[in-house]
Amino acid sequence: MTAPAPPPYPPTTGWAPAPPTGTAPDGMVLVAVPLAYVPHVARLLAELDAGQRSGPPRTRIDSPPGPPVADWTVEDLRRLSRGRSATHRTVAAVLDALAAAPDRLFTVRDLAQATGRPRKKIVGAMAGLTRLLKAHYDYAGRGLPFARVDGRPEAPRELCYTVDARRAACWREARSPRTPESGFPEQPVPATAPGPAHPAS
Repeated sequence: MTAPAPPPYPPTTGWAPAPPTGTAPDGMVLVAVPLAYVPHVARLLAELDAGQRSGPPRTRIDSPPGPPVADWTVEDLRRLSRGRSATHRTVAAVLDALAAAPDRLFTVRDLAQATGRPRKKIVGAMAGLTRLLKAHYDYAGRGLPFARVDGRPEAPRELCYTVDARRAACWREARSPRTPESGFPEQPVPATAPGPAHPAS
């Protein structure tokens, strides 16, 4: 008996060649993944695909802080001037220097010279001042007790500090001593002029 002839290879119909080993469809890459990780990889790919379809995540945009809604009163400044911490003392010395020359722009170097304190002390006090004001004063409503502005033309990258004439007057009043009875600043007592000598009788 003659055996039937085998079908032709490859078949002439209903067959498509498989891609050669090591190649992937367009836009994909073959990655070797351990069998135990296949479900996790599939889940991750599904999450990434869903994220792309839903659009980029929304980012929170914080509005910039507005200007202070209240001003520093003399009583507020007086309380600040009487603080006992190192930051209190350095800031009080800085405000003394600023109030002595209203509207002048002081650099940290200028403040160090005017107060007799090292520059590191000034920088450290300025760094801790915001935290101190937030903890013990109405920082959100009043802001800083001085203005912090861009540098002078010769040093535009260096911040400067200043107070206007009104804040300077308030600070000087806050620093003046008060009598315990009236609560008003003590007034200097004029020296008594010697009276005329009376002839001996």
